[in-house]
Formats: sequence, structure tokens, C-alpha cells
Amino acid sequence: MSAVRDRISSVLTQKVGVLVLIMGILFMGLFGFFLTKEWAFLVLPLVFTFIVWGVKDFRILYLMIWMTIPFAIEIDLPGGFSTDFPSETLMWASCLFFPVYLFLNRGEVSFRFIFQPLFILLFIHFSWIIITTITSQEPIISIKYTLAKSWYLVCFIAMPILLFRRVEDYKQWGLFLFIPLIASIIVVLIRHSQYGFTFSTVNNAIMPIYRNHVDYACCIGLLLPFAWWMRREATDKRIRNFFTFSLILMIVGIYFSYTRAAWLCVPLSIGTYFGVRWRMLRVMVPVALASVILFVGWLSYDNWYISYAPDYEKTITQKKFSDLVTATYKLEDISSVERFYRWVAGYYMVKDKPMLGFGPSSFYSVYQSFVDRHFTTYVSNNPEHSGIHNYYLMTAVEQGIPGLLILLTLMISVLLIGERLYHRMENGPEKALLVAALISFACNMFILSLNDTVETDKLGTIYFLCIAIVIQLQMQESKKVRGQETIKA
Repeated sequence: MSAVRDRISSVLTQKVGVLVLIMGILFMGLFGFFLTKEWAFLVLPLVFTFIVWGVKDFRILYLMIWMTIPFAIEIDLPGGFSTDFPSETLMWASCLFFPVYLFLNRGEVSFRFIFQPLFILLFIHFSWIIITTITSQEPIISIKYTLAKSWYLVCFIAMPILLFRRVEDYKQWGLFLFIPLIASIIVVLIRHSQYGFTFSTVNNAIMPIYRNHVDYACCIGLLLPFAWWMRREATDKRIRNFFTFSLILMIVGIYFSYTRAAWLCVPLSIGTYFGVRWRMLRVMVPVALASVILFVGWLSYDNWYISYAPDYEKTITQKKFSDLVTATYKLEDISSVERFYRWVAGYYMVKDKPMLGFGPSSFYSVYQSFVDRHFTTYVSNNPEHSGIHNYYLMTAVEQGIPGLLILLTLMISVLLIGERLYHRMENGPEKALLVAALISFACNMFILSLNDTVETDKLGTIYFLCIAIVIQLQMQESKKVRGQETIKA
């Protein structure tokens, strides 16, 4: 037994040593690029990494995506393109070597997951994106979006299902992700402390590791349930202590991010947990959906929404978080009111093209022709080129109402299938993992009502992984049921 442990320890030591070496080469290349702006410093280390790990150990190459996500930064490329380096580059490499992995492991790989209801809905969802890309008013932009969507689906749906078959695989994933995540939170908190933890300086402390304080806080909020799961299932005292520390630090990070959506994720996580346990999601989801439909219908009736138009002179950026909270319900916070400006434009865009929309990722290029000047703010010229800040409305604008209905069907199905699966499973680590995924996914659904973050590496990756977990656990449970039925027969 001790010989087996020694062998495992030796193999892990070798892998960690090579991994540290490669990560060092990657970050040295990134540092060299910043100093010289020579692309060779990015290309050569990546070529070396792809060849070594793509052939030697595809699983480690894939886990490196998750390892680099917390510190990945957006880099502009020639021709108006941009990428998240090095995480998105590693996604491309993983997609390149994935067929090689499938060929080398063809006797062990099963594609039963393509017949699962959630995967079929994902296929329909992506197929509709392709259709609306063909009819897009901005075809180049839509094609770029669709390509990015394709490697996100491969990397965060197909690959986890095929690579993470046991609880131990997810524990390994958790260590690869949370160690750099916690390091990034520590860096941000140290930098923020130098500004006195003030609300007005939070973005200074976060950039360029995260795009903004919302990206930072929501990433932490979505991973809180998985940190709880990792701590719950840890058998090693050191790992359990690490995740105890991680949970505390993550909550501190959310608090000092001054992000309203992330703060609300904490009580929402608790509510979702009890909703799953008490079989209440099947009630809560339709009620929430009906409430939104009624609210939108009420605002739309006889243009009633215009009565909520803000005072242009009062919609300003707040310097204190307490002022921001007060300004939010008074409709005087510029970020909230600017959302109304874009949502109203989105409403008119959906009316104009309700079936096929304007094409994926086309909102920014088109929306200024549909704005209502009643809702204009000081930042309505949109210097950041940001989106509509509501993923559901954005989907309706860019993919039409059918695209929105497909998306909602997928999301609601994840929650309802997950809830039903929870009550069929025996208590254990798999069941706890399912709860963590459902809580994270529910929080993501809430965040998407205020942002459009599914295509970002910090948040979109978690969104798709939650779906993959539900698909995989559903397959495992179905296999157990079939085995029990065979024994009885």
C-alpha cells in the first residue's frame, strides 16, 4: 500500500514540477511581450506548451485553462480582434488536441451525453445562433461571436463531461482553479488596502486582472458554492483548512467589491439551496418568469415606462457606496439609469426584428438608432463599447424572440432537471456537487439579468460547467438505475 502511495506521490510531483516550469515559461513570455511588444514572446512559449501537454497529458493542458483564468487579461490583437491571454489561447490549443485525445482514448470515450435532453437543448440553442449569424446585419462580428461560442461549448461542456468522470477529478479541478483565484483576491485586497478600501478606487485595485469590479465580484460569487463543496469533501486537513480560509477571503472580497449583484448572490445561494431541498424550484421559477412578463407588459402598455425617465442633471456617478444604494432606488445612479437607456433601445429593437433579431453580438453597432432620448445620461455615448447589460434582452435583440425562448427553456430545464435529479440521488459527494452547480447556475441567471457575461472567461466558463455537471450526473444516475433494474430482472 505504501508503495502505491509513493508511486502516486512521485507521479504527482513530476506533473506539478513540469506544470510549474511551463507556467513559468508562459508568464515570462507575457512579461517579455509587455516589455518589448514582440509577439514572439507570446507565440514561442505557447507552441512549446501546446506540443508538450497536448500529446503528453491532455487533462493537464485542459486544467491549465482553469488555472490561468483568474489572472487572464484581455489583449488587443491586430485587425481589431482581442483575446484573453493565456486562458483563451489554451482553449484554442485544447480544441486542437481534443481530437487527438479522443483518438488515443477511443476505447474509453462514450458519447452518450449527446442524447441527454440538456445537450439537445444546447445543440438547438447553438444551431439557432448559426441561423441568426447567417441573417445578421453585422456578419463579421456575428461570425467572431459564433466561433467563440463554439470553443466555449467544446471546452466547458464536452471536455468536462469526458474528462471529469469521478469526484476526484472535480477535486483536482478545484485545486487548479482556487489556488490562483485566492492568490488573485489577495493581490486585489492588498492593492485596494493602499487606497483605503474606498468604493471609488475599487476598479483601480482590480484592473487589469479583472475587467471591472462586477466581473471580479460575480466570479467570486459564482464560485462560492464550489468552495463550500471542496471544503465539505476534503479528506486532508490542510486542504480543508485552505478552503475554510478561501471561503472567508471570498466573502471579504465580495464585501469590498461594493457590487450589488454579488452581494445579492449570497442570500440567493441560501434560497436556492432550500428551494432545491424543498422541491420549490418548480414553483419559484414559473412565478419569477411570470412576474417579469407582467412587469414588462405593464411598463410597455401605453408607453408607461416614459414616466420613469430620469432627470439628466441628477444621474451622476456616485463616489460612496452608501450614496450609490440611495441613488439606485431614486433612479439617480448613472450605471442603473444607463441600463434603462439601453433596455428601452433593446425593446424597440425587438419590436423591429422579433423573429431573427439583428445578429449575434450586433447590439452595440445598431442600438443608437433605437434609443429614447428621455433616458439619456452622461455616458450614453458608450466609450467602453459595452453591451445592453441584460443577457436575456440581448438574446431577444440579437437572436429574436425564438432565440430567447430557446435560451429560457435551456436555463429552466437545467434547474428543474437538476432538482428532480437531486431527489433521486443518494446522499454523497456527487449529490453535494449537484447542489453546488445548481446554486451557482441560479446565481448566474440572476447576474445575467443585470449583465451580459456568458462569453467572458471569468464567468461564462462557470455557467457552462454547471450545465456539464448536471448532464454528467444525470447520465451517472441513469446508469445506476439501469444497473439496478438489470439486477432485479
